[in-house]
Amino acid sequence: MSPNKSIDDVSDNIVKVVSDPEKIKILVDPMRRKILRTMREGIENEDGTIRKEITVPEIARKLGVSAPKCYHHLDLLLENGFVRVAKEEKKKRTSITYYERTAPAFVLASTIDEIEREEGHVTEPLMFFVNNGFNFNLSKKELEEAQKLVDEYGSRRHGIVVKVAKAIKGNIPENKIRDVLNFVSNQLAADDERCKEIRNELMKFIKL
Repeated sequence: MSPNKSIDDVSDNIVKVVSDPEKIKILVDPMRRKILRTMREGIENEDGTIRKEITVPEIARKLGVSAPKCYHHLDLLLENGFVRVAKEEKKKRTSITYYERTAPAFVLASTIDEIEREEGHVTEPLMFFVNNGFNFNLSKKELEEAQKLVDEYGSRRHGIVVKVAKAIKGNIPENKIRDVLNFVSNQLAADDERCKEIRNELMKFIKL
C-alpha cells in the first residue's frame, strides 16, 4: 500500500484532510498524536537549527517513554500515510532510520469527540466543568440541553475548519498553519447563521 493513498488531499497540500473513518481512528489514540506533535516540533541541533527528520529513540526521549512503546504506534502511522521514512544512515554494523510527517498539518473530517461518542466512550461533557467552575447550578436537563448545543456547535465549526483546510493553496509557515486555520474558521463561524443561533441559545445557560 502506498502511504499517501491513505490521506485524502493531494500530496503537495500543506494541510491534508483525512476522511476515511479507519484512518481517523488511528489518530484518536493520544500517543500517536503525541508522536506526530513531537515530529512537527522536531529536534534541536547543536547549532540551534531544528531537524524534522527524527528517529524513534529521539521521539521516545522527548516523550519520556521507552522506544519499544513507540514502535507499534509509529508503524501504524507509517502504514496509514501519516509518516514516511525520510532517510537511513549506515553506521558500522547498524542502520539508523529517520522518519518525518507526510504533511505539516492533518485535519480530521470528523472530530475526535464525535468518534468517541459514536464508539460509546463516556467522558464528562464540557458543560459539566463549566457548570461546576462557575457554580451555575444547572439542572441535569439543562446540562444535557446545553451540552447538545455545545456538541452541535463543535461539529459545525469543525466542518468549517475542514472547508478552510481544503481551500488552502498557498504557502504558510508550519508554525502558523494552526493560527491561520483558526482565524479564518472563527471568522466564518461568526458569520454562520446556525452558529450564531447556537451561541445565542447557549447564553441562557451562562449566568454570569
